Amino acid sequence: MGAIELLKVEIPWIVALFFTQYRWMPPLLLSVYAILLPREAHKIVYLWHNTPNALNTAAIFAGLTALAWVLHPLQGMQATAVLLQLGSYSLLLRSQHLAFTWALIESGAITGYFLAAGSQTENRWQVALRYLIWSVMGSALILLGVALRAMEGGGLTYPLKYSVVFADALMSWGWSMKVGFIPWHAWVMSLYKGLPVVWAGWFAVVPKGALLLSCLELFPSQGEGPSMGLFYLLASVSLIAGYAVAWNASTPVEMLYWGTFSQAGYMALSALPGGKSGWSFWQVYGIASFLSLLFTAQPWTSRGGLGIGLLLLANLAALPPVMGFWVKLALFWDTFMGYRSFLQGITLAAAGVATIGGFALYGKILWRLAQQEATVPQWGYRVLYMGAALGLLGIGLMPWLGR
Repeated sequence: MGAIELLKVEIPWIVALFFTQYRWMPPLLLSVYAILLPREAHKIVYLWHNTPNALNTAAIFAGLTALAWVLHPLQGMQATAVLLQLGSYSLLLRSQHLAFTWALIESGAITGYFLAAGSQTENRWQVALRYLIWSVMGSALILLGVALRAMEGGGLTYPLKYSVVFADALMSWGWSMKVGFIPWHAWVMSLYKGLPVVWAGWFAVVPKGALLLSCLELFPSQGEGPSMGLFYLLASVSLIAGYAVAWNASTPVEMLYWGTFSQAGYMALSALPGGKSGWSFWQVYGIASFLSLLFTAQPWTSRGGLGIGLLLLANLAALPPVMGFWVKLALFWDTFMGYRSFLQGITLAAAGVATIGGFALYGKILWRLAQQEATVPQWGYRVLYMGAALGLLGIGLMPWLGR
């Protein structure tokens, strides 16, 4: 039996064995942590918070999950995996302790394997194996960073008020792998292509968003925070490289897939003390990105439909007056107000260049859709597109209408 055949047989069995013990893993990990690190044990009870940002984002994630389910129902282990992932990532949005965060990241990652392995594509095993390897590597780096912070007395309860340079670099590296910053993007891209567009869009918004937003919560409202220089650097690479590669992608759907790497990079603009606008950005971006992917997969290319598509893509390109413009402007304002390091300056410059590239890319996507034969999707899709596009436009206009 060859290596690939052996992995096909053994990995599902091993993961399934772990999966059956899923409910015991978080308390087990936290119990071990409390025993080994008594300095932090008294803080274990403060595991999560109920801020409006976290609850609103969790509600949006639940809504997108329900919508994806209606459009493309799942069965068997994929259905179970998505529900457990949604639960893990909804709690991750509310976590305020690194031990709890790591346990939730792991529970979401393990169940994600089933989503990849349960697809109907021929290369699903290669996709699932790649997902498992890179996900485990990212988790290991985060865990090493967490352990080193604990050993150095840097604190594990959010917000992290002290910098432990090497530990923070390991966590930045691990977080960058988990969200798929370029050059750690290949496993994410293969997952997108191995899933139906609906669930690829879900994966680009929910798991990735939960990981990025959890990273933002590491920072205090003011003062010193963790050293995230490597995170800024890799985000800068993703900001520019994502749009650059997307320009030559073969289809509008693939162009949007590549664009998700750049959009994720913008979140680094809010990864600093006092930076909270990343929450509103991801809420708007998540809705616009998910619906834009649906629009390119099920296009509405009549004249009126292209107008709706323009409004959806305008949120990704940050064109005024839609809401996507205002939330991205707030990200830039976060960095202007909290600018502290050279690498943050690089990220700000990369975001400026990427924004110009985004104008061109999303314009090209709309142009390519306009070259297709005029089509009108089912009425449900039309209502969905119109509701999202006009809703985000209306919210963007509200400050002006109120004057």
